Amino acid sequence: MKNTARVVFICGLLFGVGLIARSRAAGNDAELGQTTEIINLLKSHYVDRDQLDQKLLNDATVGGLLQAIGRGVQILTPEQAESNATVEAAASSAAGEPLARAEVIDPDIGYIRLADLTEETVAALNAELKKFSEVKAGGYVLDLRFADGTNYSVAAEIASRFVGPNRELFTLRRSVGAPETFRASETPHDVAPDLSQAPLMVLINGRTRGGAEALAGALRAQERGILVGAATTGSAVSWQDIKLNDGRVLRVATAKIELPNDGQVFPGGVAPDIPVKIDPKVEQDAVLNVPTNVTLSVSLRLREENKEVPEAELVKAFLGEAVNTNKPTAADEEQGEIQRVRDVVLQRAVDILKGISVLLSSR
Repeated sequence: MKNTARVVFICGLLFGVGLIARSRAAGNDAELGQTTEIINLLKSHYVDRDQLDQKLLNDATVGGLLQAIGRGVQILTPEQAESNATVEAAASSAAGEPLARAEVIDPDIGYIRLADLTEETVAALNAELKKFSEVKAGGYVLDLRFADGTNYSVAAEIASRFVGPNRELFTLRRSVGAPETFRASETPHDVAPDLSQAPLMVLINGRTRGGAEALAGALRAQERGILVGAATTGSAVSWQDIKLNDGRVLRVATAKIELPNDGQVFPGGVAPDIPVKIDPKVEQDAVLNVPTNVTLSVSLRLREENKEVPEAELVKAFLGEAVNTNKPTAADEEQGEIQRVRDVVLQRAVDILKGISVLLSSR
């Protein structure tokens, strides 16, 4: 049966990937005829040809096509489609909040972490930006790690807060119909008068999705922000679910985000300007599980109870690995607790902003 599956898979690849692509490029049906010839020869010569029924060949053909298209199409069970249970579409643990966190990192850096790009996000962001303007924030960190969203109008509105008006941000290109280009709108003056000129760091990772990816890519395309972290998921697309006769669902990408100057977000994602390696579990813990009663200024520091931190542990900390900077107590050992290091991605962004501040003040 393994041999049969292998032959079926090969048939699918021949029919669904190579031959169809070459036939389309040549503009004729010659290769399609060759495909039929190969399948007929397999049916008549293969040792287990009785097992090569039409259903298996059809399934192999579809499998080859799905592999060729890649992440732009999926076949789901009704339960999976109902629960939205796909890697690209699954909501992050923090999704649903318009604005997850906002505070000033010492001495004057405005930090904002978005979770889900919704209509409420813009109003919440405006309120926080006004506060940052009042305390004269000298730089900003926009944290889009674990951020999601399918509302690209909101993504454009948020990008407008950081760039000048009328600039082209991104285009939503559909499989059918005219493309829709989003441009920066005029930002209310009372939000933050000098925001479009302030240094900006944008944090991204492998769980930055959809509208958040479009936002990050637009800011970078406008040379308005420095992206720090890891490449995004590459899922800045719009999906359509089509019910099949057998009850399953064909989920197909029907529109995608394109950045100015032919920048593609789907399927490769947005790459950071400054890559920073960090263990994904450590990053999730550092971003999503930081207590609200502990400021980021404090959480960025290694614990100081034990002044003599071994050099090896410091190296681990800056590599984003979990370390224990304190001598464990008996209670710690009993409960199996381990202290997490600080958020090295955020730390890198803050260090750069502080360096820029020093440079600007020396002029």
